[in-house]
Amino acid sequence: MTTGETTPDRPRRSASARVMALLVIAGMVAAWIAYAVFFTGHPLTAAIDGLPWAPEGHRRAPDFRIRTLEGRELSLSDLRGKVLILDFWATWCPPCRDEIPLLIELKKEYGHRGLDILGLTIEDPEHEAETVRRFVQELGVNYTVGFAPEGMFEAFVGPGDHPIPQTFLFDRRGRLRDHLVGYDPVSDARRLRRMIARLVAE
Repeated sequence: MTTGETTPDRPRRSASARVMALLVIAGMVAAWIAYAVFFTGHPLTAAIDGLPWAPEGHRRAPDFRIRTLEGRELSLSDLRGKVLILDFWATWCPPCRDEIPLLIELKKEYGHRGLDILGLTIEDPEHEAETVRRFVQELGVNYTVGFAPEGMFEAFVGPGDHPIPQTFLFDRRGRLRDHLVGYDPVSDARRLRRMIARLVAE
């Protein structure tokens, strides 16, 4: 008797579960599309391939306009044809300060072979420009330093809180070839040297 009373409910419960699962999947897909559109921008503005968080087939970064410490403006697309180190950093970040001497050395050693370095601080250009300028002068930084425009750091590393430095290595075709999070003066220094030597030789 009990079995006969409960059996007719099973198809209804199964159908409801399938509908709920489809709604959840549809919501996830819609959220991903909204996120991808918001962070990747329009395909015509794409400049650099290979963002590590992006799904296969959508690995392109918007061609941000960047203001340098000297007041110039440049785009990521201006650096195509160069081996590029793109470093997100800040003056108040100890591992960032540890990494900068190595970047200075790499620029000296490989700059004539096509290496370009772009150090983008995530600090506020309206309030921290003088602090950044003094810092760069004290360390004798020999590569381009600028301010990451709004949304650029998130476009490269994804949403949420992330540590710095975040160092991206691109080949001459603009493809991402390596990505370092944080900086270890032994293992990461060795890794950066090895990758740059390989990329400038390609």
